[in-house]
Formats: sequence, C-alpha cells, structure tokens
Amino acid sequence: MAIRNVLKPGMTAAAIGVTLALAVSGCAPASSSDVVIRIAMGASGDAVDSNFDTLKTQYETKYPDRTVEIIVQEDDVYQTTGLSTLLSSREAPDAYFEWSGPRMRNHVADGDGADISEYLSGDAFDGRFDDGAFTGMDVDGSGIYMVPWTGDVTDIVWYNKTIFSDLGLDVPTTWDEFMDVCAAIKASGVTPIVEGNKDQWTVGNWASHIASRVVGEDVYAETMNGEAPMNSPEMVDAMGYLAEIAREGYINDSVNALPDDEANTQFFLGRAAMIVIGSWLMADAQTDGEGLEFDYFNTPALDGAGDQESVLGISTGFMVNAKSAHIAETMDFLELVASAEGTKLWAQAGLAPMTIDPFDGVDADERTVSLATLMSTAPTVVAPSDSGYDIEVAAAFYDAVANIIGGGNVQDALDTAEKRIAEIR
Repeated sequence: MAIRNVLKPGMTAAAIGVTLALAVSGCAPASSSDVVIRIAMGASGDAVDSNFDTLKTQYETKYPDRTVEIIVQEDDVYQTTGLSTLLSSREAPDAYFEWSGPRMRNHVADGDGADISEYLSGDAFDGRFDDGAFTGMDVDGSGIYMVPWTGDVTDIVWYNKTIFSDLGLDVPTTWDEFMDVCAAIKASGVTPIVEGNKDQWTVGNWASHIASRVVGEDVYAETMNGEAPMNSPEMVDAMGYLAEIAREGYINDSVNALPDDEANTQFFLGRAAMIVIGSWLMADAQTDGEGLEFDYFNTPALDGAGDQESVLGISTGFMVNAKSAHIAETMDFLELVASAEGTKLWAQAGLAPMTIDPFDGVDADERTVSLATLMSTAPTVVAPSDSGYDIEVAAAFYDAVANIIGGGNVQDALDTAEKRIAEIR
C-alpha cells in the first residue's frame, strides 16, 4: 500500500491539476442527489482502489439520496501539496486519508479535523477496534480524530528469494552478515539494493530506524524533536551504516533521482536483489509482482544502544473534515470501511487492517499476516522521523540522509542539518 511517510519538495500547480483529475469515481459534478460526500486519498494500487468502488456502490445502494465521490491523487502529490489544496478548495473533502501523529494534529490545529469520539463510541463501530487502535489518534486527550484503517511496518528489507537461493545466501541477522550478502550479490553482477529516494522518504525512513537502533529510542526522539544535536558522535556513527552502503556500491547509482514506484518496478522485474520499503509493497505486488518469489526480513541487528528487534511503523486512518456539512453521512461511509466486510476487502488486497478481526475468514497472503504479527508483537515500535516528530527537523535530517546515501560525507551532512535545525530553534 502506498501509504508513505514523506516530506517532499513542492509540486507545480500543473502537476496538482493533473492529479486532481485522477478519481476512482471521477471528479465530474455529481448527480442531483440530496447529499454528496467526498473522500480523498493517495493512490493505493488497483486492488485497494477498486475496493473503494465496491464500498461506494454499497453506500449509494443503502442511501439512494446520497452520492460518494472518491478523489484519488497520485500519492506523492497528495502527501505534499495535494491534500492541502483540496482542503482549501470550494469542494473540500468530507473525509481524507492521513497518518496518526503530527500530521493529524496539524490538521486539527488548522480546523480541518473533527472530533469523532461520539460516533466511534456508538453502535455503528461497536466492537470493531481495540483501544490500542486509537494510539496517536487523539490530541492531548481531547478526543479521537481518526477512524483507524491500517497499521504499516514502514521499513523492512524485501528480498528476491530466487537470487538468494541461486547464490546460496541466508537471510542476514546482523549488519556484518548483511554486508557480506550485499558483497556476494554485487560480485554476481546484480544490484544488491534498489531505492527510489527522489522524494527522500524511503531512505529517510530506513535512516530513522537505523538511528533509533544505534543511539537508542530516547535519544532518537530527542534528536528528531530538535532537543539533541543532529551531528552528535552517536548520530555520525549511525549514519555511517548508510555511508558504508554508498561507499561499497551496494545501492543503485540513481538512488536520489529514482521515484519510489519505479524502484518498486525494478525490484519486481528482478533487476535488484533487495528493496527497503514498507509493508504496502504487498498490495503493489498483487498487480506488479506476479511470479516473483520474494519475502522480507527486518533491518539486521546493529551495534547500538537501541532495541535491535524494534520495528519502524505507523498507523493510518481517515479524518473527517470539521468544516463538512455532512459529518454524520460521512461517518456512515467510514462505518463501511471499518465493517467486517470492508476489513475483508482490505485484508484480501494485502493490507493489515486495524480492526479486531483483520484476517477472519480471509485467505490472506502469509506475508501480510506475518507483517501484521510483526507490528503487533514488536517489543518496540519506532515512528519514522517525518511521522512522529518535528516535521522541520525531519526535513533537515532527510536532506542529510539523501546527501549521505548519494556518497556525501557523514559529518558534513549532519553539520549542515544541525545548522538548519538551530535556525528553527
């Protein structure tokens, strides 16, 4: 699922205009229905997007006087300027996809997030979620502002099982073993790792996880909130792991020019042995990875103060626009999203729904189930820098990471980031 944790450069007005036209149900004026509700999200792959068509049909059948418009933008645009443009437009969405944490809280502060606690405690959602599903979806205990949707592991190492088997390679459990695997793959003439870091979030997420593993979760949190120096010796050591990958040529030369979806394609075509990205790759694989034998492993253990079995993850959901004239009707649609039938659709599409019965009666891919288990049983779940901490600090960090993975000097890159963060302070 292309649910990505990303801070990216601004997009042009032309690009936004093109993506606004991408809608599952079209963006043409609706029929003469008494009520029109608009649901906005980033593109999630055909399997997921078609399920929203199914729910739209169910909803309009149940409520003949209502029409649903499902607005789907190209994912990278949605997460940068696209959603904000929609929210400020004359036909703003009534509900929209978002991540829990800072992005959600920013919408609430801007007056675009409604407190939906009353609806979630009603009969329509009774028994659909455990209390833990709402973690990060409140604002200082003032209320709940999201309908939970999915839980995503946001960085894992996906690998081509055929390449590993042909080369006699085992799944690495330590970083040294990982480097040995990369060396063997490179020697065979295959690119060890492909990443599409054009928008900085893919390697940025991985760097977040590596940093937390090396400096420890508490110091990582302080660093990403601007309370500890970005260029500390510990952070330099942490980013040295990425520098090693760049220095040894274990990653594609085009790493900072390649879009993430094109990197996914390179992996699906077998042109690289590994890719580091989130659990949503499973949804993309349903249409793009046919015939590929692949699996995943968590980032191997590093030498550091953090939990070496930690998982980088985030929860997602749908917010309701506080300015909507149809909040009750919108919640009726989101009830379908969280229903047992809706849950089954998402699980079949390769997602990990946050409802209490995500795989009940579903012949789900064992990797999808495994990822959900990894997320729910992890001893420590760490949030990516751009999803759990200060967004401006994350932007400076991701710029530094892009420099490092592109072959730049670690100390210089982090010094530059620290200067930028000092100006924020």
